[in-house]
Amino acid sequence: MPSYNLSTRGRIADINRGLIVQTSVFANATYIAIAATDVFTVYGRIRILALDLEAVTAFSDTATLLKWQFDPSVPAVAAYDISGAALTCALIAQGRRVVFQGTALNTAQVISANQCASLEAPNTMDVGCYAGVGTLAIVGAVAGTSGTSIITLTYVPITEGAYAEALF
Repeated sequence: MPSYNLSTRGRIADINRGLIVQTSVFANATYIAIAATDVFTVYGRIRILALDLEAVTAFSDTATLLKWQFDPSVPAVAAYDISGAALTCALIAQGRRVVFQGTALNTAQVISANQCASLEAPNTMDVGCYAGVGTLAIVGAVAGTSGTSIITLTYVPITEGAYAEALF
């Protein structure tokens, strides 16, 4: 029998591991393109604890390179890369993840070596600002990658009322 009721366990999890928001499962050919595709809207300032794309079904043999951008709209600032591109994402098997490292701007993402197991970033990154609004976007270098994916963001709100929401 659990020590605490379900809502208490949920709140303890939020405090200890951060808040989690996910996209729905999506077709790579639709959302991973050469242009930036907005994935999450960020309100206020958040600290990214983990950000990864997981292959729900295997990727095709298209040599897509994935990277992340942050695009603040309040204040209006030009979009900038918060990660470097992962090595080729061709033939990623179901359950493998492309993991944001968060160590420094433009650090390449890491593709997990094994299915259903990955190391998360040892460092965090803050995006957004007090009363700001922006989007986290994914950018591919090659369009047409088949397969499906899901993206998970784990974060801690830093400014009062800060949160992130998935756009699809």
